[in-house]
Amino acid sequence: MASSTGLIARRSLRARIGRTIIITLAVVAGVGFVSGSFVLADSLTRSFDQLIEELVDDVDLQVRAEEAFEGGTFDDGEITPIPLELVDTVEAVDGVAIVEPDIEGAVQIIKDDGELVQPAGGPLLGVVWSGPDGLTGATLKEGTNPVGPDQLALDKATADREGFEIGDTITYVTDTGTWEAELVGTMGMSDSDSFLGASVLALDIPTALDRYDAQGFVDYINVGLDDGADPEAVRDALEAALPELVEVVTNEELIEEAQEQVGDFISVFGTGLLIFAFVTAFVAAFIINNVFQITIGQRLRELALLRAIGATGKQVRRLITLEAFVIGVIATVVGIFGGLAVARFIVWGFNQAGGGFPTPGLILAPRTIIIASIVGIGVTMLSVVIPSRRAAKIPPVAAMRPEIGFAAIRARRLAVGVGLTSVGVAMLLLGLFVASGSAAGLIALAGGGGLIMFIGVASLSATIASPMAKILGWPAAKLGPVVGRLARDNVARTPRRTSSSAAALMIGVALVSTAAVFASSLRNSLSAALDRAITAEYIIQPAGAADGPSTGFDSDAILTLNELPEISAATPVRFTNALIDDERKSLVVVDADRSVELVDLDVIEGDLGALSATSVAVQEGAADSADLALGDQVDVTFASGEVRALQVDVIYGDDLFGNWFIDVELHDEVTPGGASDAFGFAKLADGVDAASGDAAVDEVRAEFPQVEIISQAEFLQQQENQINQLLTVITFLLAFAIVIAVIGISITLALGVFERTREIGLLRAVGMTRGPMAMSVTIESIIVSVFGAIIGIVLGTFLGVVLSLAVPDNVISELAFSPGIIVAILIGAVVAGGLASIYPALKASRMNVLQAIATD
Repeated sequence: MASSTGLIARRSLRARIGRTIIITLAVVAGVGFVSGSFVLADSLTRSFDQLIEELVDDVDLQVRAEEAFEGGTFDDGEITPIPLELVDTVEAVDGVAIVEPDIEGAVQIIKDDGELVQPAGGPLLGVVWSGPDGLTGATLKEGTNPVGPDQLALDKATADREGFEIGDTITYVTDTGTWEAELVGTMGMSDSDSFLGASVLALDIPTALDRYDAQGFVDYINVGLDDGADPEAVRDALEAALPELVEVVTNEELIEEAQEQVGDFISVFGTGLLIFAFVTAFVAAFIINNVFQITIGQRLRELALLRAIGATGKQVRRLITLEAFVIGVIATVVGIFGGLAVARFIVWGFNQAGGGFPTPGLILAPRTIIIASIVGIGVTMLSVVIPSRRAAKIPPVAAMRPEIGFAAIRARRLAVGVGLTSVGVAMLLLGLFVASGSAAGLIALAGGGGLIMFIGVASLSATIASPMAKILGWPAAKLGPVVGRLARDNVARTPRRTSSSAAALMIGVALVSTAAVFASSLRNSLSAALDRAITAEYIIQPAGAADGPSTGFDSDAILTLNELPEISAATPVRFTNALIDDERKSLVVVDADRSVELVDLDVIEGDLGALSATSVAVQEGAADSADLALGDQVDVTFASGEVRALQVDVIYGDDLFGNWFIDVELHDEVTPGGASDAFGFAKLADGVDAASGDAAVDEVRAEFPQVEIISQAEFLQQQENQINQLLTVITFLLAFAIVIAVIGISITLALGVFERTREIGLLRAVGMTRGPMAMSVTIESIIVSVFGAIIGIVLGTFLGVVLSLAVPDNVISELAFSPGIIVAILIGAVVAGGLASIYPALKASRMNVLQAIATD
């Protein structure tokens, strides 16, 4: 019987080729996304590893400041500079052939129209480059390497994007002033025209040390050795000659560090893609289950005849399972290779947005094939567990009496739905509020609970599908009594099918709604926090900071603001890391005396204005955790290695900015070579109106084009725009799942049209024309789509509220909702329903009347 089962399964798939193709495509979408995520992560890892090796291939040794504590310097991008005079020390060591000091500077490029060049996906960096023959392994794309103060090079991606050509005069701004130089060359990496998304302006070593305001310090000193020199021996000699807290690292250590950092980024990036990939696979599972449930009902007589001629229930179940297995295998194979195209498409999309990803040589690792197979075949097989069990229970007598079927047992479905939903909600809450400190607990409880909750809600929705269909179809029934009522009743009389069709769309809508509530709450909380904690009228930040990552800026802009009579106070704001009680802490650096007028930290004890180079301000919760009280002393180890015993002079309540504050005077003392400001605040003097203040600030803007000075309202708008961009990205990544859900609705309607062939024929015979018939199917589709959207909105709103409450109060302090997005979702559901109905409506309206009536 096994061979005959296979033959029947093959013929069944061939006879229903349209259904088979559509189900296969649904699985392909999920598998392709999963496979593409792994392929992209593996491929980018290898590409970045190769590019990193290329960039530092000629650097045999590197001299740099030693890490004062783990994660204190290089893991977070905070670099402690070293004295430039160490170049002479390094050059004097036997075996050293080339010595190149390295420094990165804050820079802005001014276009001919006076506007600043905005990097596409990363910061704009000023770097040192001696050309392709130097130690830094960048590739010369066009022209020559820059030599002298009147020449510079740009990364080719920026030059092409901005229309710069070799020979053009480029105006650029650094902390030392505004300069002009000729563009003599473009550069990049061997397989990319940019540097991992960053825009780069390159100067030769002497010019860079002058223009980037080195002040006698550099970030690193790269060393190339003589041919035949022993790297370990030279390293030992360098370490003996160099002062304490300066280390020498080998080429292998440099590569390992850089690859580890890139690997961490790619891991997070890949995990994010996988989350959306599994959502797509989850949606596909609903569609597969629904289609098999419907088709088993339509094959009732066929399956019953098999039972009548001797097939056992087990053999019928095996038949359905075998059909699903064949579909799963085909879809998995296609999806795995489709993942290669998905990976290419994602790289292309991010590079169009300025991501700077190299074009990777795609890697299809065995792990990818195994996981994709588990997802593709596993999702398909799990989706037919219930349909195959139902098929096995079909009695032989159903071949003679097809009205004998399986009426839905509403009470059982209600009990199962309530149980699954309750378990899912409980797991979700435990994961978010109890086990949130553990990543594994968060994924297992919150993630697993969310999946179970979706399944439970989908089951529960069947119990309300009929009344909801009547409510949603009421307007159509009133506007078109015949067509609208027919459509409404068709949806209402098949509640299980309606709920299953809507469930796939519900998932996508729920996740979009979750993101909308979370984003709205974050946006409103940020606005309230700024109003509460910032009393300054102006925010100072690096130019272009709103468009992507940026470097800091020199404090001269803040000092100039403080000299204006229209400004009562201005303070820089910096961030640094330090070791306190053997734990790394993030410290906020401000001009404490002036900050009293600019920020409200809700001081509980002490005076923020009295903070000095020997004291620290601690947030109340952090003080309690560290068992600190006003007047206590705490040892603080800074990134430079310097240790200071600081007195707790202030305890405050608001943790918007952070838990530890120090004065800028202290930070300058413990930071060799000075530090850049991340941003700053400024406040108008008493009696100065906004117009006069703006006029005075405009002069500072003109003097320092590398910074932008904006109002608090403009700053808030920038932050809101970034939140909205994140919401757009989430919606875009969920679009794949939503499209599959719409296709699922179309499949269900098409199968429903097939199921009602005789009914449709009779309606056409008694006078219903093609137009009303097509409109009836379209209304059905819209009702199902809107039903799924409403369930998704309700569920998503709940999830959004729970997630917002789980986030610390200093991030989200109040709940907010987005009625505009809800309206957009409902409108989108109507449009989606209309699109999903195109094929089924055409199929129903073009049906041959006589053949339809004769259908058994």
